[in-house]
Amino acid sequence: MLHHRQRYRRHACGAVFLIMLLVHVGCSRPPQPDPLELPLSEPTSADVADQRTIRQYQTAIQVESSLRSQSSNVATNDWPQLYGPNRNSVAATQAVNLAWGPDGPKQRWSLSIGTGYGSPVVAGNRLVFNHRIDDEEIVQCVDTESGETIWRYRYPTTFVCDVEYSDGPYSTPVIDGDRVFAVGGQGQFFCLSLDSGEIIWSRDLHEEYEVKDGIFPVGASPMVIGDRVIFDVGAEDHGVGILAMDRNDGADIWQSGDAPAGYCAPVAATIHDQSFVFVMTHLGLTSLDPETGLADWSVSHHSRAPMSFNAVTPLVSDNKVLIVTGPGPGAVCLQINPDRTQQELWRDRRVIDCQYNTLMPVGSDVIAFTSAGQGGAELRSVDLATGKLNWKYHSLLRRGQGLVVNGSLVLVGERGHLASVIPTATEANVLAFTAAPIMTEPCFAPPSLAGKHLFVRDGERLACFDLRN
Repeated sequence: MLHHRQRYRRHACGAVFLIMLLVHVGCSRPPQPDPLELPLSEPTSADVADQRTIRQYQTAIQVESSLRSQSSNVATNDWPQLYGPNRNSVAATQAVNLAWGPDGPKQRWSLSIGTGYGSPVVAGNRLVFNHRIDDEEIVQCVDTESGETIWRYRYPTTFVCDVEYSDGPYSTPVIDGDRVFAVGGQGQFFCLSLDSGEIIWSRDLHEEYEVKDGIFPVGASPMVIGDRVIFDVGAEDHGVGILAMDRNDGADIWQSGDAPAGYCAPVAATIHDQSFVFVMTHLGLTSLDPETGLADWSVSHHSRAPMSFNAVTPLVSDNKVLIVTGPGPGAVCLQINPDRTQQELWRDRRVIDCQYNTLMPVGSDVIAFTSAGQGGAELRSVDLATGKLNWKYHSLLRRGQGLVVNGSLVLVGERGHLASVIPTATEANVLAFTAAPIMTEPCFAPPSLAGKHLFVRDGERLACFDLRN
């Protein structure tokens, strides 16, 4: 009871403070887009307030949101891996314009590309992504300012997806220092020079460990921690579930577990002054010591449906780890104890049940999209400590992807719409929502934000949008 009263007082104080700020800047809350009133099969034509009014509103409401943001923990403006520098979809604090008009933010450049669902990654003025054209997969590096190609690395592929989705690649590369680590749709692993694209070392992990092609291309993404490259291989017949390779030459350092691979990325964290790596395999979550590969524990969490997979990378926030599988099992939040054990805080099959989407932390809450099984999917805010639903927002974004900057959300819809939302503890405040899709359906790749530029891809195009004020 005391906890709920304290939470109510905190939210009430924040609301009063926000109203005072709105009065101070001389604006009332602007009309907001309301895509919910439109058929989900039609593009939104919601009115957007004039830019001056929206910017005043944005300035005021972000004061409250900044108090709940985790952006201050981000030390770099780069986006070197899937879900950003801390693998939690939070960008560094920076002055960006999220109050664009109905046509979206200004496009800086656009590049025709092949298929794939991997996210673009950025270090300095270099952006790296992977895609497929015909029977070749390509790791490509372009200049972030111009989109001009710096180098390409090509390799053959024969993978054919058994269902009506892209033939790949699905994995997202990692930039670490002067190197790029990339994974092909059939388990090829490459270490390339960021400067030139030249091969430094490579391995065919599926051939080495006799891993058979699945229904979809390889969807696990690698992680670099110190001198180790950690990857969810999923070689269950050889007892090589999770593998740590030497960053310099690709040699095995340790092998752990025997679970089939998931479609996620490992997450490194320091909790209670101890190093952890959390890996969501096909069967559930495993906690590891990154130095030795010894497992602390595993928690079973997966769907028994034949076409359901673990494709949501865990979210680590303080001493909590959130895992989600949808539709079906839903969400489980674990608390990590000082002795490296875990205890379950809450479990809910429906409050968050995303299938492959981003988990976005804002203050003490997590914001995510639900699965398509819940009325076409919607955006929800949930208290991470309790699993309590704060609010939900139903829109054309459907099963969208997103990121957090300055406590605000930048969201890319499944059908190509772009939106910005400032969340509070009680509602989603929509700042901007494009009147029509600006990308081609389907948009399954998470966006990236670096140097005040937003990078978004679909199966045909990679685009850079200017978010500078």
